Amino acid sequence: MSLQEKHYQESNLLAFKFSCIIQFFEILSTVLYQGGRVGFVNTAIMLVMQGIIFVASVAFFIMFKGKTRGKYLMLGCLAAGYLVVMLGSVHITYIWAFGPALVILSLLYADLALTLVTSIFTIAINFLYIPLFSTYSTEYADRIYAVLTDAVFMILLSLMGIFYSRLNKKQNKESLDEIEEASKQQQKDAEVIKNIGIKIGEKLEDANDAMESLSDKVTSSASASEEISTAITHTAEAIQTQTEMNSHITKSLEDIAHQSRAMRRNADEVKEDINEGNSLVKTLNNKSKESSVINAETAEMTSNLQQSAGMVKEIVSTILSISGQTNLLALNASIEAARAGEAGKGFAVVADEIRALSENTKASAEQIAATIDDLLQKVNTASANMQKSVDSANEQSEIITETGEKFEVILNKVTDLTSRAGKISDNVDACVDANTKVMDAISNLSATSEEVAASAQSSIEISQDCKNDMSTTKGLLDDILKISRSGRK
Repeated sequence: MSLQEKHYQESNLLAFKFSCIIQFFEILSTVLYQGGRVGFVNTAIMLVMQGIIFVASVAFFIMFKGKTRGKYLMLGCLAAGYLVVMLGSVHITYIWAFGPALVILSLLYADLALTLVTSIFTIAINFLYIPLFSTYSTEYADRIYAVLTDAVFMILLSLMGIFYSRLNKKQNKESLDEIEEASKQQQKDAEVIKNIGIKIGEKLEDANDAMESLSDKVTSSASASEEISTAITHTAEAIQTQTEMNSHITKSLEDIAHQSRAMRRNADEVKEDINEGNSLVKTLNNKSKESSVINAETAEMTSNLQQSAGMVKEIVSTILSISGQTNLLALNASIEAARAGEAGKGFAVVADEIRALSENTKASAEQIAATIDDLLQKVNTASANMQKSVDSANEQSEIITETGEKFEVILNKVTDLTSRAGKISDNVDACVDANTKVMDAISNLSATSEEVAASAQSSIEISQDCKNDMSTTKGLLDDILKISRSGRK
């Protein structure tokens, strides 16, 4: 059913109800005012005609309630009923009041032509009523002016209805024009909105794709965050293990540093001892050289003594003097041999022999002459022994020199060792400091790792919330897309 048909049906229904009421009162007035009725139409004819008109109204409404002709037919029936009641009620002047009701009913359709025809018809009936009233009424003289006044009122009401209908038609036309213009503008706006809707739908499609991609990325980010959190947890555990290991390393380095410092002190002490030993070796070497010189001189003196054996008797005093000197020299040699230690034992023996010889020489100085041959033999033996002593002293000097050289090498090595021990000690101290810094850094890294792990866990929770929000947003986008797609179809 179209909107126009719906309006016709509603108007016809209202007009039908109003016409039924009007016809009911017309029939009621016909019955109530049957007494004193005058004219050529009696009550029975009026009731029959009014019944036919009512049945026709019902039939026309049923047949044409949604059609344009329905209003004409129903108003025609009302006009016929008004004519019947006016013709049959000449003796009732105010029966004309059903005419305005007919005009008012015509205004319901907002049809100027229909209102004009209805107004002319009711005016014509009222003017037709005047000669009938003057012909058949017994109260002509008393009520003629009332009838004329009723006719004038009918004219005025009809004109008012016509003017109103005309104004209403004009206003309706203006309203329709405005509505049509607004409809055109609305159609243009609708077209623009439709295009915008299409673009929004396309953008929503893109947004949906982007949302799906973003959802996948958020899911991947959440998985990566979980992996990072797990890795950071493992890293924190490894850092804890490394911290414990570095603690043991620190203790070991501190022990090494302590041992290194002790070794450095020992190396310094050894260096000092070696320096002292080297000084002693140098002194001993000098003394050995002096002994060699003395031994050489002694050998030379012994040789001279051997050569001068024949002249011993003459130089007894000289021998005594030499004996004293020899005794003194032997004493010095004993002192030097004692200083030489183990290496001077042989030299001490020689010194003792020389002292003994000196004492014997001194004791036997008076007997030299008698025992010169024995003395010569002993001098030869002493000369041989002295040569051996010289050779031994030379060898001892060489050994002492070699020992001094070895001490020099040992000193150099110990010096180098001391330097290296110092460097090792410094390096160990540096390692301890560096390891302490590493421990501090590892502690900071452990704390940072724990914070990062907590942040990663928070990031996982945020990613999960984002994922849930993405799912909700995606659901909303899907609903919007469905609405957009259905709107585009």
